[in-house]
Amino acid sequence: MEINWGAVIIGFILSIVLGAIFAAIIPGVGALLGWLLAGMVVGYMVGGTAGNGAANGAISGLFGAIVLSILLLIFGTLILGFIGFAAATVTSLVMILGSFGVLIIMAVGGLIGALIKGEPGPV
Repeated sequence: MEINWGAVIIGFILSIVLGAIFAAIIPGVGALLGWLLAGMVVGYMVGGTAGNGAANGAISGLFGAIVLSILLLIFGTLILGFIGFAAATVTSLVMILGSFGVLIIMAVGGLIGALIKGEPGPV
C-alpha cells in the first residue's frame, strides 16, 4: 500500500471546502456528502486496489483532525494560557475520537473512487 501525499493533502483541502459548501446547502447531512466526495476524489487520484483508495481516504480524514487539533492547541494556549491549553487538550482528544466517523466516511469514499477508476493493483 502506497500513500500518495499529494492526493491526501488535496483530499484534506477538499474535505474542508466541500464539507462547508454542502453543509450550507443541505443542513444536517451536507458535510457528510462533502467528506464522501472528497474521499472519492482521493481514491480516484490514487487508483490501484480498493484498499489503497480506502487507506488514502482515511489518512486524508485523519490528517484533517490532527491539523485542526494542533491549531486548537496553539490558539487556545496563546489566547487563554494554561487554562486554554488544558481546555484545548480535552477538546482535541474528544475531537480526534469523534473524527473516526469522518475517517470511516472518507475511507468508504476512497474505496468507491478507486473502484470507479478501475486500475488493477499489485497482486
